[in-house]
Amino acid sequence: MSWFQPRSLLFWVYCLAVMIGPLLFLLQAAGQVWFAGVPALAALPITAVTLLIIGRILFALDPFRARRHLVAPMVMGAIWGATVWTGLAMWANDHLSRAITNAFGDRFAISWSAAITAPIDEEYIKAIGIAVVALLFRARLTRPMHGLLLGASVGLGAQIAEDCLYSTQTALSSPQDPVVDVLLVAVLRLITALTSHWAMSALAGVGIVVLLIRTDRSWGWRLGVFALFYALAFTMHFLFDAPRPPGPALLSTYLPILIDLLIFAIAYAWVLTTERRWFRDLIARPQARAVGTEAGLAPLLTYHRRRKARAALRHSTGWTRKQAARYERGLLDRVVDLDLAPPQQTFFPQGFGPGPGGVPDGAGAHFRW
Repeated sequence: MSWFQPRSLLFWVYCLAVMIGPLLFLLQAAGQVWFAGVPALAALPITAVTLLIIGRILFALDPFRARRHLVAPMVMGAIWGATVWTGLAMWANDHLSRAITNAFGDRFAISWSAAITAPIDEEYIKAIGIAVVALLFRARLTRPMHGLLLGASVGLGAQIAEDCLYSTQTALSSPQDPVVDVLLVAVLRLITALTSHWAMSALAGVGIVVLLIRTDRSWGWRLGVFALFYALAFTMHFLFDAPRPPGPALLSTYLPILIDLLIFAIAYAWVLTTERRWFRDLIARPQARAVGTEAGLAPLLTYHRRRKARAALRHSTGWTRKQAARYERGLLDRVVDLDLAPPQQTFFPQGFGPGPGGVPDGAGAHFRW
């Protein structure tokens, strides 16, 4: 399924939304961007580092490289987060904050407005984007891991856009040295990025994709999974923005982040379990014999077993670490592609293959990546 789907009305709705989002943002924040000026640009290198670090973490959370077949939905999800979310979230936060202030007073709103408004409207706007892209690519999204990757992409786009917005706001409010303050805020955003928008939306994405794809299960079960994962994302966002409890500065600052990490780790453990179960079933299929025996492919199941297999591979072939890693990725991709394309015959050295023998000189030329 291509990213360009002119026959789909939903595709044109998506395109219209990602065009209106920046316009809505500029209507609200054009003055901020203009007057923040050059000092706000000082944070761009740190923001770029944030993008690279979170991207690397996301790849590490995808042990079977499901992202290879999700480039289009992940990019479209990130665009939604960076455009639609940015414009709508500012408008929604402003109006909800005013409602909270009118209902409960200034003192309550100062402490709790962000913790109440952000999980409600920001997670909802991101969830709409996840659902839209998931429906456009529903034939390609088949596992909970796909939902995690799509959701994380939407959240990462929102996170990077929010970092840039914080840079402009800091440059405007800095009383003396805006560049220094902008850099300090960017570093703080980098430190807290581990449990920011990408992680929250990743969990929401799992629930949304399971709701849409698991048509073999009852509506009650699917709605239950969706409600659980969306509630976890909501809780993470609430804790992230809630007032810090009294106590030692470091503990009060980072305790909510640690709780968010624990929530994410528990949820991810379930997703990883489903992913390994899927891969175990895949290598047990008869067509997988064209790639290797089930025992020979089993080392691909975990990172620990992969390291041991790469060590055996290097010992039997004399390959470098880079060559062994490249072979492992190629083998993994060929196994995963069994769901999409007819298998091809190949040969395997010790560690990943069906037998203990080494690789003859020049045998690397027979490997297909």
